[in-house]
Amino acid sequence: MGLFDLFKRDLSNDPDLTRLRDLIIVSASDSDYSLDENSVILNICRQEGIDIDKLQKLFKMDPEKIKDNYPTSMVEKSKYLRSLIEVMASDKVCYPQEIEALKSIAHNMGFTDEQTECEIKDYCKSIGKRGDAVLASYEENKNK
Repeated sequence: MGLFDLFKRDLSNDPDLTRLRDLIIVSASDSDYSLDENSVILNICRQEGIDIDKLQKLFKMDPEKIKDNYPTSMVEKSKYLRSLIEVMASDKVCYPQEIEALKSIAHNMGFTDEQTECEIKDYCKSIGKRGDAVLASYEENKNK
């Protein structure tokens, strides 16, 4: 592959861009992209080894042109979903729009609503006292 081939490379099928797109969709779905959500997204990038420069590329692309490129193993899918839940829960409030965005992405990965709800509840239990507020907010807003 020559140097110029790198510039022509189709990034729309990059799994990192799919993940970043989904994280941004969940965080921005309530029309309030907070610093807490931004911090969580950057932390997820560090943990997953995702180059922060890809965020810049994402904002220059049409998000609809980014192909769904999800993990194939259930363990990795669950980890992916939990990162989305972490973003949703970062401000301790689960807005109806965030829940809807999360469920839509989960469906695209093959999760049922029941499986998604179990992941949300498990995540809330894992974060202790703060999780109680998140779970209460989820329960209040999940059917709106």
